[in-house]
Amino acid sequence: MLIENLGRARKALLDSLDGLTEDQLYATPAAGGPSIGQLAHHLQASERATAALVLDALQSRSERVEEKDPSFLAACLQQGCSHDHAVSGRFSGAELIRLLEESRFRDLQSVFNETHERVLAERSTERPLFGRVSLKNLLDTIWIHDELHGKQIAAIKQSLGATA
Repeated sequence: MLIENLGRARKALLDSLDGLTEDQLYATPAAGGPSIGQLAHHLQASERATAALVLDALQSRSERVEEKDPSFLAACLQQGCSHDHAVSGRFSGAELIRLLEESRFRDLQSVFNETHERVLAERSTERPLFGRVSLKNLLDTIWIHDELHGKQIAAIKQSLGATA
């Protein structure tokens, strides 16, 4: 289920970026906050960081913890998500899509090359937002994060008059 959720959420995110002009990617939302381009870069950087955390945690012994419900993870992400990964540079839509695909197929794939989803559910790590969380749940945060910011991107697109 994890891999299907990751694939579904990322496809929706990539589809939402398709056809946007650079002006639309970097338009400041009327309500303030990050642009679509900054959100996309934030998601890519967050995914890379999460994959690195999981790979690091796989090297140490840890206990099995009860799986957390995705709605709990989403609520924590919504409260604690910061855009400190956003960079001041600008990337074209094609570059953002390439970065997102690269993080998925290089960084995240390296996790699945190391282990199986079953092992990820048996290992855990401590994270400030979630407490002690399984490595599988930590990877769940990637697709949940994509979905949360996907909704934000859809709202920004609508405010810009871009096709949702």
